Parts: sequence; structure tokens; C-alpha cells
Amino acid sequence: MDGPSSGRRPSRAGSTGRPFRPDAGRTRRAPTGTAQRRSLVTVLARHAARVRSRRALWSGVLRALGTTLVAALLAAPFAALWGIGHAEVEDYVGPHRVTFATSFSGEIAVDLGPIGRAFLPSPVAPVGVTATVGSVGTAASTLNSLFSSKTLAAYTSLYEEPEVVIGAIVDELQVAALLQGAGAEAVLLLAFAVWRLRSQLLSPWVARTVTRRRTGVAYVVVLVLVLGSILAPSSPAGTRIPITIAAGSRFASVTVDSRVLADLLDRGVRGVTLLSGRQQAAVRTYVDTAVDDLSSQLDRLPRPRPGETMLLGFSDLHCNQAMTELITRLTLATRPRVVLSSGDDTVNGTAVEKTCIRREAGIAAGAGVPLVVSSGNHDSDVTEAQQRAEEMVVLDGGVVEVAGLRTLGDDDPEHNVPFSQDRTLDRPESEEQLGARMLQAAAARPVDVLLVHQPAASVVLMTAADPGARLVLWGHFHSEAGPTVVEHADGSWTVGMQEGTAGGVRQPTITSFSTPFSPPLKSADVYFYFRDDATGLITGVQPVHFTPDAEVVIDDRVVTGDVDDLPAETRARLSGSTPSPTATPTG
Repeated sequence: MDGPSSGRRPSRAGSTGRPFRPDAGRTRRAPTGTAQRRSLVTVLARHAARVRSRRALWSGVLRALGTTLVAALLAAPFAALWGIGHAEVEDYVGPHRVTFATSFSGEIAVDLGPIGRAFLPSPVAPVGVTATVGSVGTAASTLNSLFSSKTLAAYTSLYEEPEVVIGAIVDELQVAALLQGAGAEAVLLLAFAVWRLRSQLLSPWVARTVTRRRTGVAYVVVLVLVLGSILAPSSPAGTRIPITIAAGSRFASVTVDSRVLADLLDRGVRGVTLLSGRQQAAVRTYVDTAVDDLSSQLDRLPRPRPGETMLLGFSDLHCNQAMTELITRLTLATRPRVVLSSGDDTVNGTAVEKTCIRREAGIAAGAGVPLVVSSGNHDSDVTEAQQRAEEMVVLDGGVVEVAGLRTLGDDDPEHNVPFSQDRTLDRPESEEQLGARMLQAAAARPVDVLLVHQPAASVVLMTAADPGARLVLWGHFHSEAGPTVVEHADGSWTVGMQEGTAGGVRQPTITSFSTPFSPPLKSADVYFYFRDDATGLITGVQPVHFTPDAEVVIDDRVVTGDVDDLPAETRARLSGSTPSPTATPTG
């Protein structure tokens, strides 16, 4: 039996004898309102810290940008002077490669090597230019070559339109000056960064010595000295002999430092003046005679039939001044939908041929129609840049829509070295590979016009089962061949044409050579292509020839296909939403 009750409650198992507390081992919680207040304060504090951090960050960024801008402005005068005084480009002037280098000499100097130098006051003094003419050997060889009739003919453009020629060179020098100036600006900004960090990068003594005030004074002194040395007038050094024959001409202020060169230039200026007068008279006579003959045949000019539009094409114009004017007149009289050039618009692709690019642009601009170009082996990247600047459409391997026509083409992979028969590759691609690439580009969706320059590329296109183009044009050989018609399985067709030379240019001989300022020496050819509006197919070709005697020969229209003979299904498809012949993908 149990003993008497002790009056105490028994403890639970494991009890240590301490009184039992229900909340033992639990964490006490603060009242709900207090926790919320503490959390809100924490969040606000963190947010304020972030805001201060962002403000500090933006403040630092803006301060750095402002400092950089100030440094750039302070460096700009020195960078500009460096760029203007150290620009250098190379290009061909006439048949000679010339290096143009700017300076602050205040004059234009032409360095002809052992023969001597010629000088002309600079119109933008104190800025001057030194032109160092390459390929000038001994004085004896130069007497026979530098002022030969052919060389004088090549230099005639300098006499006829010097502003355009000089402008083309100035354009190149401006780009070179900007690049030189940008490089100088970068170097000066780097020097400024070193100055800003001088206390960390340099010894303490140097950092204390190079103070802001001393640096500012040094900056002003150097700037004044540099500007003073450039702007201070100076007398030309060395011998200066005036050119007597130049009196009253564009060369009136030319001086030289050599008696030999003085004699040569006297003869050269006389030769250029005489040759220029003769060539311009011959060109004017040729153009006037051809215009009279063309005016008597207005009723025979190519005209599209109802439901047709007309395209004008040419190749190998080679800067010919007379033919450029005549083609411009022909375009105004016929109003084609578009003008197409298969390349070789220039002679050498040099910057100084900008004048002929400007004239060529007028062929289409006068009639208000686009001019599309696929550059040839005599053209260059400089040529293409000039053509784009004149708002021509320069093909570069992609399909472009011009006047509602899908047009494809690319520049020639070969490039003639100026004044040479040698050729170089602009890219690792053969003519045949160019043709295959164009064929592949037209396979997915056929094009209306495909332009290449050389026949080797056109062979790949015209021997394909389905070229994927309605009209394929090329030139290069300066001789006409075609038209050639490739029939498609669906009854449609492709027309190909090897165009002659629009400039009437023939291969030079020892007694005869073509220049931009000579009338055509062989038949100069232009072509009109007639396009059916409903199907997009080329239904005819009509050549127009300008003979060396200024006679205009308008050929009869050559029929290349009749849309009435198309199968009904093909005609319906071509007249519908897919207006191009369906091509079978190749390659």
C-alpha cells in the first residue's frame, strides 16, 4: 500500500526537479508591430544606401566623361594640326603613280626626281601638298616618255577639268587627315590619362613639380609656338625659275628649280594646250555631226510597243566624253525604264577619273531614271565609291530592286593595274566561280536582269539548263555578239547579249590610241531591250551604233521571243503573282 501523500505533485519523466514551464525552449517573439517597424526601417536604409551608391556612380561617370571631353577639346588643336600636316595618299595622275603628302609649306610642290621640282602657290595656304611622281627615271628617259604624245593625252584631263581632278585628290587627303588626326587624338588622350594619374605612376617629386598651373602655362606656350611657326610668313627656299610659256594660262604662277625642267614644262604646257584645243574641237565636231544625223532619224529611234517597257544597256564606256554626251542625248530622247552598265566605265579606276563618273551619272539623271552598274576589270573600289556618291546603283553580289526590276550582279574579281596590261585578283574567285555564284543566287527566285563583265562568267550562266534570269548582259571584248536565246522547259526564255564598247575604244597601237577626249575609234554601241510588262520576258533587242565617221546606224529590232507562243499555263503563271520564269535550282 502506498504511503501517505506528501502533498507534492510528482515530476515528469526526466525532470530535473525544476518547476515545469510550458514555454520552455521556445523563442520569444516581439510584438508584431515592432517587427514590422524594424523591417521597414531596414529596407528604407538599404534603399537609401543604394540610391546614394547609384548617385555616386553616375556622378563619377559624368565627372569622368566631362574630364575626357575637356581633355579631347584641349587635344583637338594639336591633333588637327598633326592630321592636316601628315596626310598621305597614293594615286595615279596620268600614267604615273603619285604620292601626295600634306605639309605647312604654303605651296604645291611636284617632285619629278632628278629632273627637278615645280611649285605653285597653295590656294589654302599655309597648308601645302607635295606630289612625288613615281616611275620617273633619268632625265634622258623622261625626255622621251614623260612628255610623249600619249602621256600628254593622258594628262589632258588635268588641263580640261582641273577642279574635279584636284577635288578627287583632296577628298582622299581629307580622309587620310582625319585618320591621322584621330590617331594623334588617341595618343594625346593617353598622355592626359598619365598626367591625371601622375601621383600614382610617377615619383613624388615629379608629381609635385607637374602642377596644374605649370601644365596649363606649358600648354598655352606650346600651342602659341606651334601656331606661330605655321602661320608666320616665309620666303621660298632655293632657286625658283618662272615658266615663260605659262604666262596668261592656268600655269602662270608655276615656278621650277631646274633649267631642264623649265625647258620641259615650256614644251609640255605648249603641248597640252595645243592638244587640248585639238581634242576638244574634234569631240565637238563629232558630237555635232552625230546629233545632226540622229535628229534626221527620230522616227527610227527604238520605241516600245504597247504593253512593253524599254531598257537601255551598254558596256566599256571607258570615260569617252563624246559618247557620254551622245548616250545622254539618246536617253533623253527615248526615256528607257532603266540604264544598265556592264562595267569598265573608267580607263584606270583612279580617283582623278571622278570627272568622267560625274558625266556618266548625267546619262540617267537627265531622264530621271536609275543607272545600274556592275563594275569591270578597269574599274576599282574608288570608282564604285564615286559612283555611289553620284547615286548610281552599284551591284555587289546581292539582288536589288531597281525601277521595279529584280537586278543581280557583282564587280569583276580581276582588276587591271593602271596603265598596264597586268591584272590582279581583288578576291580569291575566278570568272567561272563568279558566274556559278550568280547562278546560285538567282536559283531560289529568278531575277529580271543579271549583269557581269567578262564573257568567261557569262558562259557559266548561258550554258546552264535554266539560268534563272530573263536578261543576261556582259561586255569586255569590245565586240558585239548575240543576242543568244536560252529556251526553258516551260516555254519561257532567257536572252543573253555580249555588248560592244560604248566608248568606241579599240586596242592601242603605236600610232593610234583612244583617250577619254578622243572621238570613237571604232563603232560605239548602245542597246535597247524590250520587256513584256505582263510576263517580264525580253521580246526584242535593238542596237544603235555610232561610227568613227559620226554616222548613226539604228539597227532593226531583233525578235527574241513571242509571248503569244507561250503555253497557256506558263503565260498565266508569269502574268500572275510570280512574274519571273521558274528556275530549277542548280549547284
